[in-house]
Amino acid sequence: MPYFRKRPLVFWSFALPIALGGCEDRPECDSFETRNAVLQTVSDDHKNALVEYAARNSSTAGPGEANPNAEKSGQQPLYVLGEKIVTTSTRENKRALECRGSMSVTVGDTKASKEVNFTVQQSPDGKIAVSVAPFRF
Repeated sequence: MPYFRKRPLVFWSFALPIALGGCEDRPECDSFETRNAVLQTVSDDHKNALVEYAARNSSTAGPGEANPNAEKSGQQPLYVLGEKIVTTSTRENKRALECRGSMSVTVGDTKASKEVNFTVQQSPDGKIAVSVAPFRF
């Protein structure tokens, strides 16, 4: 302990900015804002393959509907993003992340799940933009 007491106050005043220097605001794959943006992006795409698959296989689809989708059958799809979201790569000075997680959609009595890949980018002014890769079956 006596060693630390002999350090001048100037030394300790430089330690705090150095310690906090790495605490820059950067995007995260698993933040509340990112999760909401991914769910909004997917739910806004009414022709995504995941909801089409669930609607097509739902037994609550109306009679005679050979290829129904959620809007035609009158059912609202319910999207859920899985608990585990991982960062698969980092680019551009850690301002862009590639992420992966699982997503499921429920239409009527049918639930379909698929891995979702998305990119999170943060602009210099701090705004987050998310782009979701199309589902492939």
